[in-house]
Amino acid sequence: MIRGNILGLMMFVAVNPIAFIGAFVLKLADPVTMSCIGGSLSLIDLLFRLRFRPSVGWLLQKNFGGMLFFLPVWIFGIVVIALNIIKAFIKYSPLRD
Repeated sequence: MIRGNILGLMMFVAVNPIAFIGAFVLKLADPVTMSCIGGSLSLIDLLFRLRFRPSVGWLLQKNFGGMLFFLPVWIFGIVVIALNIIKAFIKYSPLRD
């Protein structure tokens, strides 16, 4: 479990340049930057897991990619994207007062 968690944490560290460039250099909105981070996390983790595709459970097992606690990193990436899409809809909604 520790090996998967270390890889997962390294993945989060690896996407820090995306956050820096998106937020500080390009001055993108937070939902856009965070969605790029979530997509990058998902992509990196799925690339690691594709090496073990013939194995049973390659998409969810801790030995085949990054984990945070007990969930694969790609799930965290999708959650980050979903939360930021919802945030963008709420923030820029024409129905908002």
